[in-house]
Amino acid sequence: MSTARFLVFLSHNSADKPAVEQLARRLKAEGLEPWFDKWDLIPGQPWQQALEKALDDSDSVAVFIGPSGFGPWQNEEMRVALAKRVSESKGDFRVIPVLLPGAVREERSRIPSFLLALTWVEFRKSLDEEEAYHRLKSGISSLSPGPRPGQAMLEGVCPYRGLKAFQIEHGRFFFGRQAQLEWILNALRPADRSQWGANARENRFLAIVGASGSGKSSLARAGLIPALRNGALAGSEHWPFIVIRPGQNPLESLAVGLFNEPAIGSRFGDPGDLAARMTAEESRLHLATRVALAGGDESQRLVLLIDQFEEVFTLASADTSRSLGTDSASSVSAKSQHEINTKAFIDNLIYAAGVAGGQTVVVLTMRTDFYQKCASYPHLAAAVTDHQELVGPMSTNDLREIIEKPAQLVGLELQPGLTELLLQEMESQTGALPLLQRALRELWKQREGNRLTVAAHTEIGGLEGALEKQANETYEAFIPPDQEACRRIFMRLTQPGEGSEDTKLRVPIQQLGDPTTIDPIINRLTEVRLITAEESFVEVAHEALIRTWSKLRGWIESKRESIRIQHRITESATE
Repeated sequence: MSTARFLVFLSHNSADKPAVEQLARRLKAEGLEPWFDKWDLIPGQPWQQALEKALDDSDSVAVFIGPSGFGPWQNEEMRVALAKRVSESKGDFRVIPVLLPGAVREERSRIPSFLLALTWVEFRKSLDEEEAYHRLKSGISSLSPGPRPGQAMLEGVCPYRGLKAFQIEHGRFFFGRQAQLEWILNALRPADRSQWGANARENRFLAIVGASGSGKSSLARAGLIPALRNGALAGSEHWPFIVIRPGQNPLESLAVGLFNEPAIGSRFGDPGDLAARMTAEESRLHLATRVALAGGDESQRLVLLIDQFEEVFTLASADTSRSLGTDSASSVSAKSQHEINTKAFIDNLIYAAGVAGGQTVVVLTMRTDFYQKCASYPHLAAAVTDHQELVGPMSTNDLREIIEKPAQLVGLELQPGLTELLLQEMESQTGALPLLQRALRELWKQREGNRLTVAAHTEIGGLEGALEKQANETYEAFIPPDQEACRRIFMRLTQPGEGSEDTKLRVPIQQLGDPTTIDPIINRLTEVRLITAEESFVEVAHEALIRTWSKLRGWIESKRESIRIQHRITESATE
């Protein structure tokens, strides 16, 4: 039981004292004893020593940031004292950044480092916002705020995704990146012209970059999009959203995505015509958005998420020229036509996201090992350099959330010691989030009643063992001719890296062989989630399988150059 005299130390700029005092009175009335300088500093007593003692006597600190920015608490002596208190607490001392009405987040380089990875409480409009106040109380009391609206208990549902990325509909089970999600939302927050004037510029472009397995796609799909749909930004609950992958023909994918969104597609007659016009005009996407949103509020936005943007660089296809209606006898080679269309795709995105007064928000996810590929497109390189969010390793507390909170939502119990065992395995893994999700899904399958057990974890072989075991058992269950077909499928679905890691390749199913032989194998591999199949295309479920399945690694290493040659032959045959 805590021996502290105060539940929370209220750190603030003197200019914000009236607002902070209002919250202090409310907290005190509810039995959450705060330390507030106006009430607790003794006249004539040295203030620095008194503040340091108050920190020692408190269970937590709420750092208030108002319209005037950080206050005197940020001077070097106070900053050192607070940092020391945090470092010595072994995680027991809670720090809660609180944004007051009218304030904006400073750039991260101007914020003390121990605040960066924390989840903030934001009073955006007034101190009467009940959700923000509830989050403040929960932080002070060291309690989870509880499920958001729509996160009711779902008995019997598996809350873990295995190798598959989280999708928009899985937002209720997405945990562990809340602090980073808040920074992403802050980066995309519309300009407040009432404060900054009619010429205020806003950022409508963001690149979410990270290593394979870092969870960037899940962060964008299951974190960002649901947050926007829930109104995380002013009016965002009414914005249309389009999520695409570039695929073999980025312009066509973009045009079809626009056409399939009811709020947008009803304004256009033919996606092929729109794609062709985007080839000719870099402003076409911007103008299409303006036309589609005409008649609504000027703050209305179209959010365009380009997931796995690296496909622009890895899935070059000679099909591009034909899909846009280019005469096959044209003197422009298919390769040149693809380069033209790729440039048009990128130019339309950058123009729409950057033009003054535009209404298109562009968010893309991309692997960091393709970062240098952007240099071939100067405007893209500049946008990514200026506006990016790096998805790095997760903290122990964030990983604990990933393991435990989804289980709580569906009424599962974790045997004592299981979480620590999984966390210990994660320490030695790079890009291991998919492996963690896979292991948790296997644990769910082998649960005892509503309990996930250490014994089941041992049975599946831990993080890497769960994936290796599943892949080997699936492969070995095939008869020899089907094993050979399975090997060819995985070789065909792998793109050997050239100066980068090997990657998965999205391939039309008809290119994999005779349907009577291939289809049953594809169905089985899809059933056990080693590959995914949608819209006549198949691909490896995640690069984690390419990295960790020793049998597949052996196949690739023994035939690396042959695989490259086969891919080049396929592209030439298509041309």
